[in-house]
Amino acid sequence: MFNNQMLLFFSSLLPALSAGCGIAFLILLVINRRKSDDEWRDPQPIIFRIFRPLVQLFSHYVKNSMGRTYFKRIQKKISHAGMTYTLLPEELITLRFVFASLALLIAIAIQTISSSIEARLTGVIIVVLGFFYPDIWLKDCISRRQEKIEKQFPFLMDLLVLTMRAGLNYSTSLIQTIESLPMGPVKEEFSRYLRELKAGKNRREALTDLAERIKVPSVSNFVSALNQADETGGEIGEVLSAQARQQRIERFNLAEKKANQAPIKLLFPLVVFLFPVLFMIIAFIMAVKSAESGIAPQWLSALLGA
Repeated sequence: MFNNQMLLFFSSLLPALSAGCGIAFLILLVINRRKSDDEWRDPQPIIFRIFRPLVQLFSHYVKNSMGRTYFKRIQKKISHAGMTYTLLPEELITLRFVFASLALLIAIAIQTISSSIEARLTGVIIVVLGFFYPDIWLKDCISRRQEKIEKQFPFLMDLLVLTMRAGLNYSTSLIQTIESLPMGPVKEEFSRYLRELKAGKNRREALTDLAERIKVPSVSNFVSALNQADETGGEIGEVLSAQARQQRIERFNLAEKKANQAPIKLLFPLVVFLFPVLFMIIAFIMAVKSAESGIAPQWLSALLGA
């Protein structure tokens, strides 16, 4: 009797102690966390705004455990996505653990419903996907941004060449061209490039940083051509004209390539969605005709009501 009472007491005490320790730990984290000034930030993506309290709660502790090399590599990826003033590297890593924790809760819920091998495998897959989802999301943001830059950059080259042919020098032409561009990643990056020049950064270094942030072949070629023109003393206008012609050729080749790929990409939807419907219509018509002529099996005639 006494042993049962002690066992019942400890079984009710342990969950209470665990909950109390968890609450105390969260309170200490809230007290010790650093206050962040977010006035410098650009509008944040919804994936970050939803989990912002948790991310800001743990990101400071994550930063202290990150190596310098790993920190710079994550920072470079964020820069490629155009989120330098939106997301910090330690916040992205914290998002991994937040999503992994949520995925673990979902996996535990699945385990309580079913303890089969399939349920366990599903839980493991959910946890792994939850951990790597912020990286997948960031990679998708980088790809979409680079696609926009590849589409918008040829227009910048054309406008830049036109303004230089009108008699303006390179610096004035670039300022006029950037002001004429619509809002987008190209205008954002080149506006940042101009700000760096005004702040006193060397033009070669600013161009190199621009190419490193964007990571698009056409922009890298543009930067290399300008740097080479500075080294050899070549005419910048001629270099830009050659670059603009090359951009137009590449844009035409890319459009032709996508046009040639369109029939191949349409083949899968046709096979999966259109052909089965056509086969079903043809089979139904053949079945009705055979039932009307009396050559259909009895079960098919009964099914069609003939």
